[in-house]
Amino acid sequence: LVPGDYSVQFVQPAGFEFTQDGAIGSNETNDSDAVESANPAMDGMTAVVNLEEGENYPDLDAGIYRLASLGDFVWLDDDADGIQDAGEVGIPGVLVTLLDGDGNPTGLTETTGPNGEYEFTGLVPGDYIVQFGTPAGLSSSPANQGGDDAEDSDAVGGQTGVINLESGENDDTNDAGFYETTSLGDFVWNDLDADGIQDAGEPGIPGVLVTLLDGDGNPTGMTTTTGPNGEYEFTDLVPGDYIVQFGTPTDFISSPANQGGDDAEDSDAVGGQTGVITLTSGENDDTNDAGFYMLASLGDFVWLDDDADGIQDAGEVGIPGVLVTLLDGDGNPTGLT
Repeated sequence: LVPGDYSVQFVQPAGFEFTQDGAIGSNETNDSDAVESANPAMDGMTAVVNLEEGENYPDLDAGIYRLASLGDFVWLDDDADGIQDAGEVGIPGVLVTLLDGDGNPTGLTETTGPNGEYEFTGLVPGDYIVQFGTPAGLSSSPANQGGDDAEDSDAVGGQTGVINLESGENDDTNDAGFYETTSLGDFVWNDLDADGIQDAGEPGIPGVLVTLLDGDGNPTGMTTTTGPNGEYEFTDLVPGDYIVQFGTPTDFISSPANQGGDDAEDSDAVGGQTGVITLTSGENDDTNDAGFYMLASLGDFVWLDDDADGIQDAGEVGIPGVLVTLLDGDGNPTGLT
């Protein structure tokens, strides 16, 4: 080159952007010198460099990058396990805000679509955080469960961790699960005929201790006592597996369980406990009942009816040693004599 003033202009490749000129913390050797301009004639041009006789100026560089994107899915986590299971649906209308890597607003927001989807496009590579609004009546699922970042919930306190986007990257693993709390309960009653079915007129038993266990039978720390009509309820539960344990009222015995085919009307307690109850998001299971009954007795007197009138008259004496056998209502032996 003849000594004098020169500028270099770089043609921007399709799909790329120029990085900023004179990046902070850099030097002229390793920074980008191409300026992105609104004027097509000036776009990609460096500043003017004056070359003296014999000079070699090897520092006119141009950095380019592709825009990046991120997004994915906000869903109703039916079992509150923090993992997107088959059949769990998206939540529309959730506000999603894009923050920079320091947690400052970028000015970009999205609202989840009809299937819970969202996406931020046209992003300069760098660090970002995604902030999710909490839908009314819902709670955040546990984050980072299961080991698959594409299927878990990433929101802790409503925000993801820092997401580093490189040139051209599309990170579609930034999800948030939410669930609605659940409840269970119902009724402890005096099963007057000991058939394990709640019949009309059979009253509730107040004051019975009811303990909530997890699905493995461990105490959750939650207990309640049946009300004046035998009613009880556990509310604000995280979806999942539970067992209900009933205390046995004094002088009572547990009724037979799972009789009659109607789970809302039978007794569910076997050995004082229900089976495992699986609650999904928003569910209220009010079919968990326990029947109890008191033992009964019968008997009286066999006597010598002197005048054969069928009436126990004064002075008519009992007859010892008579075999008495107890049959059931169908006439079958009970084994009691």
